[in-house]
Amino acid sequence: MAASNDSQGLKIAVAAFVSLTVILAVTSYFLYSNYSQTDQLLNAARDKERQAQKALSDATGELAEMRRFVGTRAEDFDAAKTEITKEQKKIDEKVAAIPARVDAAVKKAQDAGATGPEIQELRDTIKRLVQEYQGEVNKNYISSLARLTDIFDNLDMLNTSLSTNYTQLKRTLEAANSVNKTQTDALEKAVADTKGDLDAEHKSHEQIRSELLAKVDQYQTEMNRLQTELANQSTKYNQLKDDSDKKLQLAQQMLRETRDQLERDVNVLDVPDGRVTYVDNYRAEVHLNITRGMGARPQMVMSVFDSASPGIPTDKPKGTIELIQVGDRYSVAKILKTNVTTEPIRAGDLIHSTAWSPNEPMRFALIGKIDINRDGKDDREDLKRMIRASGGIVDYDLPPPGAGRESGKLTGRDAWYVIDDRPPLREYYGRTNELSKESGDFAKQRSEAVREARTNGVRPMKLERLLTYLGYEFAAPVLGRPEAYNSPALNLMLRSRQGGEAQPKAETTPAADANEPKADDMPKDEPKKDDEPKKDDEAK
Repeated sequence: MAASNDSQGLKIAVAAFVSLTVILAVTSYFLYSNYSQTDQLLNAARDKERQAQKALSDATGELAEMRRFVGTRAEDFDAAKTEITKEQKKIDEKVAAIPARVDAAVKKAQDAGATGPEIQELRDTIKRLVQEYQGEVNKNYISSLARLTDIFDNLDMLNTSLSTNYTQLKRTLEAANSVNKTQTDALEKAVADTKGDLDAEHKSHEQIRSELLAKVDQYQTEMNRLQTELANQSTKYNQLKDDSDKKLQLAQQMLRETRDQLERDVNVLDVPDGRVTYVDNYRAEVHLNITRGMGARPQMVMSVFDSASPGIPTDKPKGTIELIQVGDRYSVAKILKTNVTTEPIRAGDLIHSTAWSPNEPMRFALIGKIDINRDGKDDREDLKRMIRASGGIVDYDLPPPGAGRESGKLTGRDAWYVIDDRPPLREYYGRTNELSKESGDFAKQRSEAVREARTNGVRPMKLERLLTYLGYEFAAPVLGRPEAYNSPALNLMLRSRQGGEAQPKAETTPAADANEPKADDMPKDEPKKDDEPKKDDEAK
């Protein structure tokens, strides 16, 4: 049993030994094989290292030779590159400054007289080369040297041309100097002769000057005397002016007092301008004792007052009439309106016209806004037309801002100054309550005009009172300008009535005869035909 166990252990030991031997042999084989390959790789790496060291040595030598050729002192590549870039930048800046220096040199030479065309050509060539140098994209050392060589070559030729021009100019100037010296000598001689003549002339002028100074002293004495006399005359003038101003103020004061005495009653306006002599209620017409010789004319509007009135009341006329025919003995007027139906117009009633007088036309001054229909807009042109139609004259007009310009002159001959203090019936669009600078200036101007009118004794007249005398009605339609006239219908309307007073031949001026319709032009009193009423209707 023991023997068998021993052989079994030997077998196991032999088997383990054999296995280990095989493993060792295989391991040795692989280790040797790897060592051989590693040794080959090591030898190849050593060969590459030697080649790399040789290439590095060659590159280092070439780099040192290139650095010596370029002129850089830095050993590191980046430092050498930076140094070369800086030097290249300096060279570029110097090259960029060459055109300006060339221009300055050429201008200086041309100002000195250089006129050669080659100078301009060389300057343009240098500028072109510099631009090509600056604009070159792939710039390198060789191309830069080539460009710089061309630039310097042209600079050299330019210097040569400038030197040649300077030499020619110098010779030209030397010749000009010799000519100028000759002319200068001649001028110096002429100057010397002229100086002698000038000294002689100075002596004569000194003598004349002494005589003039004596006259100046005489004139100054006379001027002082005249100034003293002028001062005395100025004093006398100021005294006379003060006396005349005092007399004018006294006369104005006397005029105001006289008008105040004549107007002791506020309701008394003026003496009557005429009377009603006949009333035709059927035709709504009246006859007046107003004639053409008094200056009356058709279409004048007048007011009628009661014959028992103590004067002419200012606000309560009986009615309004309009002249339609003016003769040498009497006038015919149509009744426009009667204010009170129970008080019709009768014979003997008084006639008054605010704008007309038998002696002379009444003169008016319009101050401030004139709003007839109270719509907030200025109507002064309409009022002027009504005043002129009634025989009056507008001497002075002061409109508000935006309604026109000041016209005429305010004098003591004006009978009335018209003002309108009524507010408008409604606020119109665009009105503002802010007081502008123009409105403030106008208010001052209006106050000054009213003060001057009162100083001159001109009486005030409110617009509403004046409109009453002019026959204006608030509800009256606005009449436009007629486009045509029916002459036959007008003649028919203006012909003399049957049984009326015969019109004698007037012994007046030709102008008055022109205003009066001729007998030949007036239609005769014939029976009306059936178509005449139609004509009258059309004329109306």
